[in-house]
Amino acid sequence: MPDPQPMSNRQRKIMERQAERNREMAAAKRSETRTPFREAELQFLSRHPPPDYSKALDFRQPVEVLLRDPKIKRVPLHKRISEFSDLFGVKDLQQEGGDLPENAYLHEDHPGLIYIPAAFTPTAQRNLIKGCLKDYSRHPNKSNLDTHYLVPDSGLWDLHENVFTGKQPSDDPSIFVQRKAKVDEQAGGYGSDDDDDNDSKPDNKRPKMKPKSPVPSIRTLVPIMDGTPTVPDNVPKDDPEPSAQVPILPPAQLVRKMRWITLGYQYHWPSKTYHFDQNAPFPEELSILSKAVVDAVDGVGPYPYPADDFVAEAGVVNYYQLKDRLMGHVDRSELNKEAPLVSFSFGHSCIYLLGGPTREKEPTPILLQSGDILVMTGPCRSAFHGVPRIIENTLPTYLQSLPEEPEWDIYADYLSEARINLNIRQVYPPNDSPASPVQH
Repeated sequence: MPDPQPMSNRQRKIMERQAERNREMAAAKRSETRTPFREAELQFLSRHPPPDYSKALDFRQPVEVLLRDPKIKRVPLHKRISEFSDLFGVKDLQQEGGDLPENAYLHEDHPGLIYIPAAFTPTAQRNLIKGCLKDYSRHPNKSNLDTHYLVPDSGLWDLHENVFTGKQPSDDPSIFVQRKAKVDEQAGGYGSDDDDDNDSKPDNKRPKMKPKSPVPSIRTLVPIMDGTPTVPDNVPKDDPEPSAQVPILPPAQLVRKMRWITLGYQYHWPSKTYHFDQNAPFPEELSILSKAVVDAVDGVGPYPYPADDFVAEAGVVNYYQLKDRLMGHVDRSELNKEAPLVSFSFGHSCIYLLGGPTREKEPTPILLQSGDILVMTGPCRSAFHGVPRIIENTLPTYLQSLPEEPEWDIYADYLSEARINLNIRQVYPPNDSPASPVQH
């Protein structure tokens, strides 16, 4: 059988757009079917009346209260979390008025879930937040803004910091990041074809179509359900075309349009697959920390994974504004489905829905709070999950402005309306991974 003829750029773009439309139509059809997962999403998306947050599982309740639920099991960590890296101040937890986390929690309905509440000290959280906003957002790591803007290699945060601290005036032309596109081609950005800020409306009042915003204010994920990429193997994974319709904004506003940063292996959002030929250096401190977490939970649950086999190869920093949400989906991009996924939460609390292999299983709402660690192993890696709600006015006081630390003010200002999630993954099976660059 002869090899297929290579597609022209025009044919490829038509195919990609049609695939995106098909996915959107399929997602819209699924949303009209009130599955248990969808019902739970709608409950927490509701603004009037507001959701009943007491229905969410809070792993920070007193142990005697938490263990009244027979489905919850408390297990000791394989290693004390106090033996983690000194990089983030975990060892000073007792000095900061807390107890050293030595236990994790499992849930009978979600085999493979391992939850470590209040794992990071305030110092640790502030250090990681600074990394997520300032350091990890620099090139060669890519963000959703790189599709449309000529973001400087030093990152957007430095520009924001210069204006915030008065080093540069707010009307200095050099602080404004310019567009890539001079002529609009009506292109969407990374993930922007999946964005829909009408999802909080009742299904019967939602418009069938809406104009696409190149830099959306609210994010919704339309996942690939069967794991089939929208870009075939014989077609290059080209980046979307930039749009000339995106606004030119001051750094303080543009930084709030940042939705994600990819670490290590860069992610091709249109196809929901990795660029295996684009591997940015992975931050060394995150590699150490995630491996320590995997070591701490080794053997804790029914799906052990040796820490010696774990290599942090890819990560995503998700930046949520208060009205953002991530709709139910399943992660299927990694070649290694056995390795744990390690997730850290910072800033405002959120409702995290964890379901099963289909949307027909009623999900468990979990209250994710700043400093919590969630580890997904075994079948939990293939479970539907999402974040339908960021909860306002839940920013811990230690992440708000601190009179004794004026340099923290810029981060406190950002966090006043935001949540940050950092998740770390292993892409390749053990011993199959190419040599991964490490960022020192």
